[in-house]
Amino acid sequence: MSESKSPTIAVILNLLIAGLGHVYLGYSKRGIVLFLLTILIAAISMGLGWIMGIILCSYDAYQSKTLPSRNN
Repeated sequence: MSESKSPTIAVILNLLIAGLGHVYLGYSKRGIVLFLLTILIAAISMGLGWIMGIILCSYDAYQSKTLPSRNN
């Protein structure tokens, strides 16, 4: 039995922690990669990492909003 996941909850989770919304939707590998990329970008750029983190989180949230509609 497949349960329907809420895109709104996925977006909120992604805004809290990058990649968490993808894990919630069942895309664990993608979520882990996005989380690790966010950490890597922040570690490399230290000063500007937060900007890239916001961009990546925003893209991640957008993906979480559109992925459920592709599977239904």
